[in-house]
Amino acid sequence: CVFTGTRSMLSHTIARALQFIPSDHLIVTINSDHRAYAERDIGMLDKRNIVVQPSNRETSASILFPLLHVVRRDPEARVIILPSDHFILEEQLFMKHVAAGDAFVERHSKYLLLLGVELDHPEADYGWIETSIKVAEIDECEIFRVKRFLEKPDASKASVLHRNHSLCNTMVFVGLAATVLRKFRLITPSVFHAFKQIDAELLSPREAEVVKEVYATLPSVDFSNAILQHDPRGLAVLRVKDVYWNDWGNGGRIEADLARLRGDVVR
Repeated sequence: CVFTGTRSMLSHTIARALQFIPSDHLIVTINSDHRAYAERDIGMLDKRNIVVQPSNRETSASILFPLLHVVRRDPEARVIILPSDHFILEEQLFMKHVAAGDAFVERHSKYLLLLGVELDHPEADYGWIETSIKVAEIDECEIFRVKRFLEKPDASKASVLHRNHSLCNTMVFVGLAATVLRKFRLITPSVFHAFKQIDAELLSPREAEVVKEVYATLPSVDFSNAILQHDPRGLAVLRVKDVYWNDWGNGGRIEADLARLRGDVVR
């Protein structure tokens, strides 16, 4: 758990989400061994909105599990995925982009919409998005079809993508819950059908037991590699402007940003 001052990254992400999402619609997915550390951050949420995984099985599982709860409550729901290891300086402006993406999906429900940022340097450890034609503009936010998605290209390819003004995938995305589930069913059927076992026992006395059994043999599947890179059809990307974003899943990036922020304070 990474802390900035006295607030964790999870706490910052929840506060950011609450700028646009009502608290009773906010679901947090957490691993069981992290729960004790995060208790103060999730204590204000309804216990039904806390989805606990018995172990880490990568991003596909952490997206798919809460989707079962969402669809059980509202089969036609739109969902916004907000990872909790992101550092964002201009949070209100960032959530304005999220709101524009949500408005786009409300009008164009066939799309799964990603938020992409322009980096000031090529970064090989991220997913990159090559854009195609512009399909919409909402509240001054430009939205494009996705031509190609490349997850963690080598340094040479990352440099080419950066020169061509491709966008870095923030892994923040918006879509109908049913659209996301359909991609899992078509592209990763083994993972999808494993979670169908959980879905059959959701909210029953056997749920915890079945979840533990499923996770014990569940493969670790990365959502970007397995879903986004596999099939870019139906993907759109919204260009995020004037927002500083970074993925703090890497200690070096945290140190670099802290040094940068200290420099800004001195100046």
